[in-house]
Amino acid sequence: MTDTADRYAGLPDWSDSTKETYCQIEDDNPRLTAAQRAALFEACSLLALADDLAATIPDVGLMTTGSQGQHIVNPAVAEIRALRRDAMAALRALDLSGVRDATAASKAGASLVGARWNR
Repeated sequence: MTDTADRYAGLPDWSDSTKETYCQIEDDNPRLTAAQRAALFEACSLLALADDLAATIPDVGLMTTGSQGQHIVNPAVAEIRALRRDAMAALRALDLSGVRDATAASKAGASLVGARWNR
């Protein structure tokens, strides 16, 4: 088994689930083009940003006070959802059909979900 520090060497200071998503997709797709690798990096950057933003919610709470003093859902929730939606769209757009087996995207998605639930 590869040491996690070695596995993630050279990656930005992303969440572990984002680093694992990046590594899993790279492992499953050894023939990524430079453009695909760049798109993967950008998609993972969006996931990392969503994770960073999600980490602030416990401090502020899911509900906050609106401009009129009313209780509203923390605006970060919508931003997190949008970031993750955009990241998943970017991952789907990688078009890995020619460079990986049919289940690689499913494995990467399962890895991402598992990492999120096991925090």
